[in-house]
Amino acid sequence: MIRNPQMNPCRIACLIALAGASLLGQGCNSLAKNLRLGTSKDAPIAPQGFTAEQMVVYLNDNSKRVQTLQCNNVSIDSRQGDQNAPGLEGLMVLQKPRNFRMKGKVVGQPAVDLGSNNDEFWYWVSKAEPVPYVFHCNYSELSYGQTRMPFPFQPEMVIQALGVSDYDPTRSYLARDAGKFMELVETVQGPSGPPLQKVTVFQKQTAEAGKPQVVKYILRDNSGKDICVSEVYDIQIHAETGAILPLRMKMTWPQERVEMSLRFGDFTMPQITPDRAARMFQRSDLGNQPGFDLARGMPDAPPTARAP
Repeated sequence: MIRNPQMNPCRIACLIALAGASLLGQGCNSLAKNLRLGTSKDAPIAPQGFTAEQMVVYLNDNSKRVQTLQCNNVSIDSRQGDQNAPGLEGLMVLQKPRNFRMKGKVVGQPAVDLGSNNDEFWYWVSKAEPVPYVFHCNYSELSYGQTRMPFPFQPEMVIQALGVSDYDPTRSYLARDAGKFMELVETVQGPSGPPLQKVTVFQKQTAEAGKPQVVKYILRDNSGKDICVSEVYDIQIHAETGAILPLRMKMTWPQERVEMSLRFGDFTMPQITPDRAARMFQRSDLGNQPGFDLARGMPDAPPTARAP
């Protein structure tokens, strides 16, 4: 119906924001090149009355146009407080509903890796201290609130931030007037127990060409404090499908004083074969790195040596 491991939070934020690049990402090579001003595939039309039903229909109109998504050129600049981090160049591949992979490099060297499949999600930061663990968690254990997360993060927000998440029309949503904006509010279970709010922010005025109708995605606690905010500045429209996709955006974690500015190159919608999916959406290629099970709250057992 519509109505714990020790890990620097900044580094986790930068990792998630990198995926958040895919999470709440936008991208561009050049706005003039990527922006579709009109084709036979019309983009979703802005809701008129901004009821919860209308906003959900608008969001789902966009999401149904996308089943796979790939960007070979993701640029990420990060900042914590007054300190700037080196820029990252990344690759992002998505296959709905939960297959996702985001890899980032610094000066050609692997720096971050975030992934997901139907069973689990994981993330890895090369410079994490004291150990560069591959943090991983089974979705079923996450959904029951059994997981103690070192940083507030829900994998589904990656897809939501890209604007291609499916909104369940049978769930209860709240439409909240915020002056020049309307907020679509959904209460969700937090990874460590307490409920959280997912807030999707629309501007009421019809968006200008190249600008988003949905301007923010917010993860907020029940006291009204923002945990993570993704703000979309520019959009691109996929020529073949009319899907509205991010072009340029910024993610912030206010409590950690972390900011991530994200730019995407051209998006494609490739056909992903079962063989490629099996290779891409697994953490097996990180097998040389130590693992940490977030559900159990302890490192993985070292692999058993084979008998000669």
